[in-house]
Amino acid sequence: MALGLLSALAVILPRRLAALPIILLLCFIPASQRVVLATVDFTFIRLLMMVVWFRIYIRREIRPIVWNHLDRAMIAWALISILTGTLLGWTLTIFINRSGTAVDTMMIYFFFRMLIRTHRDLVAMALQFLFCSFIVAVFFIIENRTSRNLFAMFGGVPEFTDVRDGRLRCQGAFAHAILAGCFWACMIPIYTVHAFLHRNWLLTCAGTAAALAIIGMCASSTPVMALGFGGLAASSFFIRGSLRWIRWLIIGWLCVLHFVLMKQPVWHLLARVDVVGGSTGWHRYHLVDKFFTYFPEWWQVGTHGTGHWGPGLQDVTNQYVAEGVAGGIFRLAAFALIILFAFAGVSRSMRLPEAGRAYRMASWALGTALFMHCMNFIAVSYFEQIVVEWNMLLAIIGSLTLVPGAAPSQQLASLHEPS
Repeated sequence: MALGLLSALAVILPRRLAALPIILLLCFIPASQRVVLATVDFTFIRLLMMVVWFRIYIRREIRPIVWNHLDRAMIAWALISILTGTLLGWTLTIFINRSGTAVDTMMIYFFFRMLIRTHRDLVAMALQFLFCSFIVAVFFIIENRTSRNLFAMFGGVPEFTDVRDGRLRCQGAFAHAILAGCFWACMIPIYTVHAFLHRNWLLTCAGTAAALAIIGMCASSTPVMALGFGGLAASSFFIRGSLRWIRWLIIGWLCVLHFVLMKQPVWHLLARVDVVGGSTGWHRYHLVDKFFTYFPEWWQVGTHGTGHWGPGLQDVTNQYVAEGVAGGIFRLAAFALIILFAFAGVSRSMRLPEAGRAYRMASWALGTALFMHCMNFIAVSYFEQIVVEWNMLLAIIGSLTLVPGAAPSQQLASLHEPS
């Protein structure tokens, strides 16, 4: 019933609200909901995206985009994922699974790539997330007070809230408390775009407060660390001219730590991270350490599993490791290129001579959200709702910044200077 209602909304809503059914699905329906036809899983997000693309076709909302290297890297990642998965498993099942994941990614990415044409489109979508966050926060408060997850009625999430070190780890409709916290932490920079462009700081602060409340009730270190990294990235705006040298200094210092000062490899620093208590930092260090140790096993097309790497290492809590495990060095390289081109787009936009302050601030906010996701990847591998948010952010950057691979004049012609 919920899927039917959202599908109807996806067809009839005006273009400025076209993303609302997807946002409602992400926030209020557990992502494990699915329909199985002939052994093929059709998740609700996949079915809704099919409806959305049907709407785009019948309403003739398809528009040409200015292709850039980020678009090409996304397609390359999808093709490599299918190819390496097929070569790894040599079964029809894994081919269908990888093809489905690749198609999902392409549908989400290029939908938002076409939907977000100007900064006004981004602001409209940010407001939809912001208002939903108020309702989500209410459900999290209820879960925190009762230890029961109301979204369990849909299935896919536990009825009773997980407890760690005496603290409830609320998750709402999200697949895991960590992912819920990371999802809303990375939405905060998107909220600020609304403030920069429309000077409505009151509403932005209210949405940020709701997101912070959700993060607090998740009781996980990773979202809190994401907030810290987000604050660091945002404040770096004032020293942006020196960031190139600062990056090289950080890299140099890590090399000194690794080769001179530390008895353990530099990634052993992950074992020392514990913000809210009970964190599994040692597990994350051990996973990365074995990732390098078992390089000959996974580098070509990936590996079937990581459980034999060590106790508990079947749980791959690192997106970079997950990319290598799933598709070898080639998929990991494609993933790295996606991140590189996205950051390059933000950087080029900041250097645009005719860019106004609002445009620069909005671009920096997108770069901040991107940086927060990249830091999250060190501590968690993405699945379910937050994957949609990640691909959405990449699409926004592809549309609103000067990503390499296309003439800047063409890219600027498709944008309007925000007021």
